[in-house]
Amino acid sequence: MIKDNIKGFVASSLVDWDGKVVSVIFLAGCNFRCGYCSNKDIVLEPDKIKTISWKEIKNYLENNKDFVDGVVITGGEPTLYDDLPELINEIKNLGFLIKIDTNGSNPEMLQELLDRKLLDSIAMDIKAGFQKYKDIVNVDLNLEKIKKSILIVKKFPDYEFRITLFPGINKEDLIEIASFLKENNANKAFFIQQFRNDECLDSAFEDIKPYKKTELESFIEIFNEFGKFGVRNI
Repeated sequence: MIKDNIKGFVASSLVDWDGKVVSVIFLAGCNFRCGYCSNKDIVLEPDKIKTISWKEIKNYLENNKDFVDGVVITGGEPTLYDDLPELINEIKNLGFLIKIDTNGSNPEMLQELLDRKLLDSIAMDIKAGFQKYKDIVNVDLNLEKIKKSILIVKKFPDYEFRITLFPGINKEDLIEIASFLKENNANKAFFIQQFRNDECLDSAFEDIKPYKKTELESFIEIFNEFGKFGVRNI
């Protein structure tokens, strides 16, 4: 049950949804094993993290309707839970906007959320160029599901794609991603995130130096070469 797997709660955030004050729910578990992931405990050892009571979260939301605009559901990977739509529906009935973060591995769930009009915004992480995707996420996966998810995400009223730029992601990866997004008219918003080399899922990544700011800026220019992209470095 999704409510039994809430492993983190941020009551108030200004950085998880542009222009909105939100609460953030962190769910346990992920089907990817990205070495640079900074949510190591939630991914690998969620049972060691105290579960946050849904009742407490609900009470907080009910008492702060005038202050909080919406709720962001992240993880881990929220779409692993079959009862995700029920949780979202319950929160929406309290009067809040909803955004989820996803790795795009479950297009069937994304389609259900779209069909039921349960989301106000969605953010999908694109992990790498498609040629090296499996090497980055360290699991066997169907790349067609990732591509299908991209085509679903672009249909939501508000969406963004993101990539974490750790050394290992290069110009060729970004050209491949930008080409696919442009060809499929999925270029509303693309966010480039800086890699942080602390407390990574794979400790070997902690010895890798992040790209310099000038290098990140050069990567942003790659997207500009493909036309109008809502690209931002965060």
